[in-house]
Order: sequence, then structure tokens, then C-alpha cells
Amino acid sequence: MLSAVILAAGDSARMGRPKALLQWRGKPFIEHVCDALRRAGVEDRVVVLGRDSHAILAGWTPAGEKVTVNPKPEHGQLSSLRAGLLDASQTAEGYLVCLADQPTVDPETYKKIIDRWLADKECVVIPRTFRAADSKLKRGHPILIPAAHRGLCFEGPLEKGLHWVTHHPAVKIFDLEVKDPGIILDFDTPEDYAALVKGA
Repeated sequence: MLSAVILAAGDSARMGRPKALLQWRGKPFIEHVCDALRRAGVEDRVVVLGRDSHAILAGWTPAGEKVTVNPKPEHGQLSSLRAGLLDASQTAEGYLVCLADQPTVDPETYKKIIDRWLADKECVVIPRTFRAADSKLKRGHPILIPAAHRGLCFEGPLEKGLHWVTHHPAVKIFDLEVKDPGIILDFDTPEDYAALVKGA
């Protein structure tokens, strides 16, 4: 069994409004992510919110997702992941770490990451794709962390973020190459969002 932790606790300072609620193709960003996870068969889904929790819940209705609030989102991504892991199923064999501001990730990509993990449940699976800007392979999200490494998520320095976990010497990484630019796209500014809407 897998759990998904959807990180949506950022303050969206550069965007000026909650990114989770930005509309794309008729749905808020956060719903695109949750819908993709449902389609991939991930039944246990935890959404982690921050200071904008009331606004997000006023504009988005969970459909089976559990919602938790990070009381100190200023402590960064790893603090939000910890909040989500505490509410995730205690019987989960792995955790799919997703970003709420990545609505364009292909639902099939979630399935490919899960299938790769099923082939070796001890591996952290990180998708990567070709980035045209510099002709390099770039790692992205979602990342799948085996339950065996759950403890590491609570040990690392908060300022190091998830990078500390994925680069720990005890961790075995599988870089899964996918043809999905959505895994490295997020939308931080109004200009980023305008380009997305224009391209839709």
C-alpha cells in the first residue's frame, strides 16, 4: 500500500495568492494533482496546508483526501513532509511526495513511478526528464520514498530539506527517465502562470 503526501503549505509569496487554487483546464492546481493520484490508484492521500489553509479549503473540496496543517510552514518543505507523514497510513510501504503546484504532471507518470518502485520496494524512485534549456537530464517530482526510509525524513536538518534524505548514504536511488516536462515545471510567479494559461 502507498500513501501520497501532497505539499501545499508554501506561502506563494511571489504568486501573490495560493498556488493550490490557481485554475487550469477548469480545475484548481491541487485538484489536478489529487485526481492524478486517484487515477493511479493511490487511496491514502494527505494534503498538507499552511497559512492559506482556510482559503484553500474554501475554494477546493477534498474527495477522500485527508487534510493536515503545518503549524510552522516557514520551516520549509521537510517540515511539511513530516506533518503529512504523521497523518499518512501507518501501514504504508511507501510515500509518494507530490507538489501541489505541479498540475501538468501526466497521470501516467505517477503510474510509471509506482510500477518502478514495485519492482524494488527498497529504492527511492526519482523521475528525471530532459530539459531543453541546458540539454541536461533534470530530476523532478513526485518522488517515491520507501517506508524503510521514513525515519530519515524526521532526522535530517530542516534547512537541508528533502535533499538530505535523497542524498543520505543509506539510500539507494533509482533515477527513472520519463518524457514528461511536467515533473520539473512549477509555477512561482504571475508570469509563469500566464504562460501556462496561454499554452492551455
